[in-house]
Amino acid sequence: MHKKTLFWIAIMIAIIAAIAALFFLSSPHSHTNGAEGVASAIPVTYTCDGGRNLVALYGSSTVTLTLSDGRIITLPQTRSGSGIRYEAGNGTSDVVVFVSKGPNAFLTENGTTTYDNCVANGTAGTSAGGASTSVFTDQGNTFTFDYPSQFSASGGGVGYTTQWMHNATGSGMILATLTIPSSFEPHTNFAGATFTVGTSADPSAVAGCLTDANGATATGTQISLNGTPFAELSYEDAGAGNFYDVVSYRTVRNAQCYAVEYTIHSTDLGNYPPGSISQFDQSSVDAILNGIVQSFRFLR
Repeated sequence: MHKKTLFWIAIMIAIIAAIAALFFLSSPHSHTNGAEGVASAIPVTYTCDGGRNLVALYGSSTVTLTLSDGRIITLPQTRSGSGIRYEAGNGTSDVVVFVSKGPNAFLTENGTTTYDNCVANGTAGTSAGGASTSVFTDQGNTFTFDYPSQFSASGGGVGYTTQWMHNATGSGMILATLTIPSSFEPHTNFAGATFTVGTSADPSAVAGCLTDANGATATGTQISLNGTPFAELSYEDAGAGNFYDVVSYRTVRNAQCYAVEYTIHSTDLGNYPPGSISQFDQSSVDAILNGIVQSFRFLR
């Protein structure tokens, strides 16, 4: 064969080989992230109870978790009745299970939940008020609120629950939760407080969103939280020396009922020896929780 023809054939083969190599390298199945069989993807960061982070890198059939204590765990996907389940272990004492559903997730190790109430992209930066205030934004960029950085905000958990709204009879989901521990006011009858954001698309929940536990339409205070009207309902529950003051703000948006509410839990001073504890400063706790409520706003 003519030398010139052979030269051009060699050139063409080199070009084809280069194109094939480029295609292979750009394929999403050719990159790994330090774990065999894990396809390249954008890591998802979850913020969990206690302010700990968990980073998940999802592959086609596995997930690689980077925990806040430095451990890296790769788990294969298994069957799940709800959400996406990854599990490894011999079924006895060293089982590790990671379950994610929507923006929420949790991790259990040897039967103990070690990372609970995790929410994807749960916190982001600080507010304009200063370094002492953090910002919570849900993964779907549906809503946001500010909260004191001394506390931790996280997702409400995986799956449906009747705890998404005070006195709810139907199921919904808790999208965010924040806890003020009893240690915030030590040596008092303060037993803790919680702030939650819950929602339900159940038709009965939407129809009764703006009603109280007895089914009567709420005719009390109506407020506006950053442009969105909310009905305000208040409850006082008591039992066995425990008191629960609940303030619930509710609105219907995009065919869903949203409940933004907080609960203050205290105990009866008469249950303690005289002089051992004092009455907690409810106005201080109310101010913190009301500030969180007032900062709540929908993003879309």
